[in-house]
Amino acid sequence: MDLSSLEKVKDLPALPTVAMRVTELINDPNSSSADIADVLRKDQSLTSKVLKLINSSYYSIPGGVSDVQRALGFLGFNTVAQLVLGISVVSMFKDNENSDFSITEFWRHALAVAMGAELIAKKGKKSKPEEAFTCGLLHDIGKLVFNELEPAQFAQVCQKTKAESKSFLEVERALGQIPHTVLGQAVAIKWGLPKQIQLAIRYHHDEHPVGKDIGEKDLPLLKTIRFANDWAGSLSLGQSGSWGPRPVNPESFLEFGLRVEDFEPLQEQLKKEFEKSGALLSAYR
Repeated sequence: MDLSSLEKVKDLPALPTVAMRVTELINDPNSSSADIADVLRKDQSLTSKVLKLINSSYYSIPGGVSDVQRALGFLGFNTVAQLVLGISVVSMFKDNENSDFSITEFWRHALAVAMGAELIAKKGKKSKPEEAFTCGLLHDIGKLVFNELEPAQFAQVCQKTKAESKSFLEVERALGQIPHTVLGQAVAIKWGLPKQIQLAIRYHHDEHPVGKDIGEKDLPLLKTIRFANDWAGSLSLGQSGSWGPRPVNPESFLEFGLRVEDFEPLQEQLKKEFEKSGALLSAYR
């Protein structure tokens, strides 16, 4: 895929109107729970998926919820808005697979990254947990864009990464492909996704992200997504199509306002939370 192929991103479908409106609400500090409830009432299919997700074992709301207004009361505007956005984006991609790439394992990995990022954000309090979850969930969508636009080339990268036990990004660069990070950011911009998601997609492999679009306040979240990505990979929680080694350093926890001794307990918690990934995945898809 050469640079001119970035033009193909413009031909991808737009996000559904409801998702675009939710994105506007997320970016509007004056928006309220009533606003998002009103938006969801206009899309019963999406509302059904949201309620299925909220009633999954991951959230464990006592007695469950049967309407969005009650869900908002339990989880709050930001969490529900991010869930709506995540469901909308996930639904945009077809289940295109090849012999070396499983879409189910891809989304299991994405959920593991989301869960890990959320755990770090909750414990370290340097990022918003609901934002960290969505960024983790969507960090690798550039791979799906690649698969959608150039399936034969995507399959070639998948085969080579698995055969040579290399990272997806390493093989993309070796073959002269546009990195999935760049493709993902391009579609996130096209869809008007929040800036934090755009940045997480673009810089989730960078240990020290540098870019004119990055502010100091963005760094904790970007570093959280990068660490969570490697963390999920090191534990083999799902499989994103990248087969290179994924070492993690517990001392990185210090950057998140955590202690090194927090690493093992949170890792056990992540593995336990991941057991619920099947219920989450069925709700998203």
